[in-house]
Amino acid sequence: MFQEMINGSIAVLTKPSVAMFEEHEKDNLTWALIYSVIAGVINAVLAAIKAVIFPPAAVDLSGLPPELAGGVQAGVASSPNILGAVLGSIIFTIIGLLIAWGITYGLGRAFGGTGKFGELAYDLSLFNAPSTVIFSVLNFIPILGGLAALALTFYNLYLTYLAIQSGMNLPSNKALYVILIQFAIGLVLALCMIVFFGAVIAAIIGASGGFDQ
Repeated sequence: MFQEMINGSIAVLTKPSVAMFEEHEKDNLTWALIYSVIAGVINAVLAAIKAVIFPPAAVDLSGLPPELAGGVQAGVASSPNILGAVLGSIIFTIIGLLIAWGITYGLGRAFGGTGKFGELAYDLSLFNAPSTVIFSVLNFIPILGGLAALALTFYNLYLTYLAIQSGMNLPSNKALYVILIQFAIGLVLALCMIVFFGAVIAAIIGASGGFDQ
């Protein structure tokens, strides 16, 4: 099955079309998760290797109070834990994918899609899993790697558009609606995170000012 999924990944990545997704499509949620988790483990190992090769730059802690500086220094000084990264990757990959796939499936059903959840998950994993590994490899390449990753992001959107049509049996216009709604949801969540972390940073700065006085 693993070799079959690799063959399917090569096919949809090199010759993308709804017909190609349907040719390699299977109703198999278990293997979609296994395939994605394997990619997640590879990404965790690559991230740990990158942390060793390119250690984080020194942080100027002179302006922070001792209580805050100690916590920041401990985080910076900690060495990468590959085992912890791998275990975390397995857990968060499974949870994250089930949520993302579930949202896509729910939206697809709302627009009249008749596909099965396992079929959609399998289609999406065929390109998402290898793409995440490619992203991790590109992170090792300064500047050009970032540009290539940006191009791959747009390509993944196109593949998602095709996979939704195949996995949910939706026409092209409704598949586009699903993607646009997901984008809107992601944008709202991103804005909420920005506001949250902005408030946390403001609180830290305020606390720092209080200590200085």
